[in-house]
Amino acid sequence: RTTVSEVLKSIGVSLLTHFVSNHLEYAIDYYTENRTPLDSRNEPFISPFLTIVGNANITYHSLDKFFNDTLLPSIHSLEVQAEVRRFRQAKMSQVEEKISNEINNSINLIINWIKVILRNRQEKDDFNSLCVAQSCTRACNDVCSFLDNSVINTLKGPVDGDNLEHVMKELGVRFHGALLDHLLSYQYSVVGALQLIQDLHRYKQTIQHLKEPFVDQLFDGLSELCQLLIVEPHKLRDIWDEGSLSKIEHGFLVQFVKLRADYRKCNIQSKLPSYSQHAKQ
Repeated sequence: RTTVSEVLKSIGVSLLTHFVSNHLEYAIDYYTENRTPLDSRNEPFISPFLTIVGNANITYHSLDKFFNDTLLPSIHSLEVQAEVRRFRQAKMSQVEEKISNEINNSINLIINWIKVILRNRQEKDDFNSLCVAQSCTRACNDVCSFLDNSVINTLKGPVDGDNLEHVMKELGVRFHGALLDHLLSYQYSVVGALQLIQDLHRYKQTIQHLKEPFVDQLFDGLSELCQLLIVEPHKLRDIWDEGSLSKIEHGFLVQFVKLRADYRKCNIQSKLPSYSQHAKQ
């Protein structure tokens, strides 16, 4: 004879199978299989997946409330109740893992597109010019426009809570890494370094929308690094161990200073503190 608890268990299993397996998992799998691959001509389109994420959040919260407030309290058998909890946890974990993997793939697409913009739209002489620019470089404006209009605001709707914080932090950290690698491939005149500072100010305006203090600190560190490109050679020792520069590995600071257009002409190597002097600070 079927008990009330077993009937309620059957209802719970049916709901989870229908809404989680047949609806959410199917949508995620379909998107994953038919996602348009990144190319160098077309901006990645992540809105369809974020719509799925938004629906997943609504479904998750609705099911969670129904199970906790109505279904589980009505199951008097503790054994059956435990079975329902395990089944629900297993189904939800499957969806969460798939969403997490696809969010990571979406961040990959975003960062790779940023790299495409920087590679194709950053002019060779943007940072080695003798003329003061009145605005940010084209590459900077295009990257910030992409992040502002197609990424950050798009993410904020469907992704919420702790998940949003994690995604924003991951996006910001990986963008910082991609930008730093890009900047390390250029040579900088003093005027070019001022152009870089102008670009970084624009990048930081965009990054502030992530609302992640750690990411803000990373970009503040980039701004401090720029001082190594501007200060007069004989004053490099004075700022070497100031602020966040004191926490950066000596070898990397040297690598950054070598980006100066006047590095050889002014024999800057002789004006830098030694590794042992830096390590004592």
